[in-house]
Amino acid sequence: MKFINLIIESSLRFKFITLAMSVLALLLGVWSWVHIRKEAYSDIADTQVRIVAKFPGKATLEVEERVTMPIERVLHSTPNVIVRRSRTINGLVVFQFVFEEGTDDYFARMRLMEKVRDAVIPEEVSPTLAPMSSPVGEVYRYVVESVDGTKTPMELRTIQDWIVIPKLLQVSGIADVVTFGGLPKQYHVVTSPDKLIRYKVTVADVIEAIQDNNLNTGGNFLLQGEQSLPIRSLGSIRSPQDIEDIVVKTVNGVPVFVKDVGTVEISHPIPSGVLGYTVQNDVEGLIDVDSSVQGLVAMRRWVEPNAFGERVRAKVLEINEKYMPDGTRLRNTYDRADLVNYTLRTVGTTLIEGIGVVSLVVIFFIGSFRASVVVVATIPFALLFSFTVMNASGISASLLSLGAVDFGIVVDSAVVMVENIMRRYKEASPEDKQKGIVRFTYECATEVGTEILFAIMIIILAYLPIFSFERIEGRLFKPMAFTLSFAIFGALLFTMTVVPVLMAFLFRKFFDGQTNKPIEWHNPFYHWVEAKYEKIVHYLVDRSKRVVTIAFTAVGGLLVIGAMSLGTEFLPSLDEGGFTLRLYFPVGISLPEAKKFVPQVRQIIYKNEQVNMILSQYGRNDDGTDPLPPNRLEVYVGLKDYKQWKERITKEQLLIRMRDNLESGLPGVRVSFSQPIMDNLSEAIMGTIADLAVFVSGQDLKVMRHLSEQILEIVASMKGASEYGIEQEAPAPQLVIRIKRAVAARYGINVEDVQKVIEAAVGMEPISYLYEGPMDNPPKERALFGIAVRFSKDYRQSAREIANIPIISPKGERIPLSQIADITQEDSPTMIFRQDGKRTLTVRLNVRGRDQGGFVSELRERVNKEIQFPEGYEIKYGGQYENLARVGKQLAIVIPLTIGIIFGLLFMLYRDLRSVMVALSCIPLSLLGGIYALLGRGYYFNVSAGVGFISLFGIATMAGILFVSKANHLLRDNPSMSVKEASVHSAVTQLRPRLMTMLLAMLGLIPATIATGVGSDVQRPLATVMVGGLASALLLILTVMPSLYILVLGGGSKKESSSGSKSETFALHPEAYVSLYDEEDIEDASPAHRNGSKKVKKKVLAKKKR
Repeated sequence: MKFINLIIESSLRFKFITLAMSVLALLLGVWSWVHIRKEAYSDIADTQVRIVAKFPGKATLEVEERVTMPIERVLHSTPNVIVRRSRTINGLVVFQFVFEEGTDDYFARMRLMEKVRDAVIPEEVSPTLAPMSSPVGEVYRYVVESVDGTKTPMELRTIQDWIVIPKLLQVSGIADVVTFGGLPKQYHVVTSPDKLIRYKVTVADVIEAIQDNNLNTGGNFLLQGEQSLPIRSLGSIRSPQDIEDIVVKTVNGVPVFVKDVGTVEISHPIPSGVLGYTVQNDVEGLIDVDSSVQGLVAMRRWVEPNAFGERVRAKVLEINEKYMPDGTRLRNTYDRADLVNYTLRTVGTTLIEGIGVVSLVVIFFIGSFRASVVVVATIPFALLFSFTVMNASGISASLLSLGAVDFGIVVDSAVVMVENIMRRYKEASPEDKQKGIVRFTYECATEVGTEILFAIMIIILAYLPIFSFERIEGRLFKPMAFTLSFAIFGALLFTMTVVPVLMAFLFRKFFDGQTNKPIEWHNPFYHWVEAKYEKIVHYLVDRSKRVVTIAFTAVGGLLVIGAMSLGTEFLPSLDEGGFTLRLYFPVGISLPEAKKFVPQVRQIIYKNEQVNMILSQYGRNDDGTDPLPPNRLEVYVGLKDYKQWKERITKEQLLIRMRDNLESGLPGVRVSFSQPIMDNLSEAIMGTIADLAVFVSGQDLKVMRHLSEQILEIVASMKGASEYGIEQEAPAPQLVIRIKRAVAARYGINVEDVQKVIEAAVGMEPISYLYEGPMDNPPKERALFGIAVRFSKDYRQSAREIANIPIISPKGERIPLSQIADITQEDSPTMIFRQDGKRTLTVRLNVRGRDQGGFVSELRERVNKEIQFPEGYEIKYGGQYENLARVGKQLAIVIPLTIGIIFGLLFMLYRDLRSVMVALSCIPLSLLGGIYALLGRGYYFNVSAGVGFISLFGIATMAGILFVSKANHLLRDNPSMSVKEASVHSAVTQLRPRLMTMLLAMLGLIPATIATGVGSDVQRPLATVMVGGLASALLLILTVMPSLYILVLGGGSKKESSSGSKSETFALHPEAYVSLYDEEDIEDASPAHRNGSKKVKKKVLAKKKR
């Protein structure tokens, strides 16, 4: 093609400029690598916004009716929303809205807040936006540690709230610091009904007095002479003494103080979560703490994680050195940088091993160290070129973008170019040498330029299905496809410009005859292989019809059997190093009771020598951003480096052993496990962390639970089901107080009077705040603590005592609560999950030892057969399976379209349908090995494997292009040559470039195929498919394709000149095929020809005028 010829000619003519530009590109690539965003896993979550609304002290049904549904109703019309979810628990509701791909985060947040103001909700409820972080934004965790063990959980929590958090929030890029555990400090006014009655005051009187006596105000300015003095009136509460001295009421001129009706104590609210941790290492030994405080640092979305992590670590170091009180420190318990480093080490090791394998193969086949250096030089240029484009386009360097880069594929274009130039140098005639090495190199390079261009275009176009991926699968694999495409294009650019220049420079002495050394090393093994291969090809082409029939019949049958045997899943398990265990205690268990078992859980786990860190979180955080059911314990387990494990055990085996030990040691407790990042992603994207979720939607929770339990029974009886259960816990007992309005009215008691007693005196809701500080021992800065009014424990420890709480009437009568209200114990939901406006229950499960696709097919069939769904109730299958189904539909459309585009490109190249069909036959031949490689390793077909098959299409087609193009060259340049002779000659002369391109691609991925480090999971299925597929393609293409070419293009007869214009039949235009032999009669390249065994007659290849 003319523009290819022009590029090559310009590069050779201006060789110093070409080399200078390449050096500049390398330097730019190095700069890009230094500044590129590096991370373990890219942010693959959709644009999503969470809204948090607190309704303290209210039951789940109350929150749903008065907060969840009104807000949900006004937000239904929000544009670009694809998923609407909410989780409602006691006193809290968290909404989650997932938006279409490409929606701006700030637009989404703004639109939701605009609409939420229209909701008719109680005045005390103020919906707020959760921090703009993503599910992968949790990059750092720490605990506030008492080194000498003298600090109480309340003191540690105060340090966290008023020293650590204000300092950390100054870090650029931070979204929030989420606190878990500890006891928030409060000042409690502890009173009793007896004291209130004695002084004829009510709980409402005490609350109102404290609120009215806790404010500062100003009197504007006092003009005094030439001065203007601001007037401040200070009346806010600054100490417990101030609370005690507040006047509640005056009786006969005598003030009744707060200290008369109660005492002021330092206390804490009912804890919502408990955090413990265990650390064991060789330096400190074993450290086990049952109650502490954790801080989780969340990064704002789109912030560069490495730089952010460095800023956080620097700030933590500063806080420890300058601000922490004596005897305390911040201990790091999780750092995303460790995962990034592990992942980059895994990727780096794989890439270095791949480069080493590629270099050895190139040297072996080409037989020239100088030529091998030219080929291997393509690798750093292509890689650095891809870094430059990635940095410019905002693609991060991660496991997902770099993990599957195959340098065997990257150097394919350079291999074909160098191999052709080397062969032409070796066979150059005196007339060729008279042209000069620059002109002759130009002719050699332009001979294969068109084929290289079309082959690379086909390889890149093969990634079209990946570019069409959406949502999670698109964000997972698009970076890899773009990175590999950038690298391949960079290699193509290097091949067309720098390779000819380097070859002309390095081999000038050999070409001009200034040295007697051979231009390449004589490889006896390869020449022996070539001679044997020629004999095999002769044998097979003599039986072309039988060979093709048997081969394609066997391939077709094996493909059908293999495809039917191959299971499906969405993604392989991603190894993040550590993992998360979730333990589900019996429904209704209290936090103090469950807390007794948490140390036992950590003790069972740290018996395993592979563990170095355990974080146990029971309950939920105080911010309300994680609405967990009250019976769930979440345990993060940090592991030592795999190389330090003394016991020979896999991570999967370790997980199963832990699960079995925990379930046997804690009867009634169910255990599941997942990865921290993927856990957050799955819950955010799909509403569950499980591999498979069966969503049962409707209105009546009892009917829905009955249906869910039936589904759960079916799941429990199926092979492969593991860690199954109903996500939302069953209804738990609640104490329900129903006020009898008529009875209360007879005593002159309003509903508000009763509710204030229940809410404040029993529920301990803060009624005001106390400003404390500055102080020298924690905190060092001003702090704000809640003030609550409550009855003493004697009046609120049991249902009977609550029933006897006296409610004071306007006449001063003491009316027991049980007389004006019905007090019963009833079962009521503790969590209500709503999705797209409907109540939903989730049957969750993980699938182990079986493919997800087959499991869902069986489950769907059994559910439809065994369960009858009432009208208004529906079932939906989600989780990872939902993504698998979506990807399957996309691939069913895009893969045939991609093959059609490749077909069109090949037709542009050949202008002959028969040649196109022969070249495309490589695809099923490579498909066979990929399928059976997965089956052999026990892998399922997933998105990673699908990406491997897509990559395989392009590489296998390249091998077909080399063979078909060479054979078509021969037929075009010598009309007297038969198709059989052209096929044999093409097979033998193209053996080396085909072996090199396919072996390089295959061997370059073997390190990724056998890698076991952190972050290697997503690589292995992809690499396995490509290695297996290239192995079968290598064998079948070399043996079957010559016979197929003969059958398709006309058997052994001579190619008739009347069969059509050669330029129209075999080429896009006359320059698309240029004779490989320009001057003299050429001896056949095979050593077998020179030895006289099974010779192919020497052919005179007429020189074609350009």
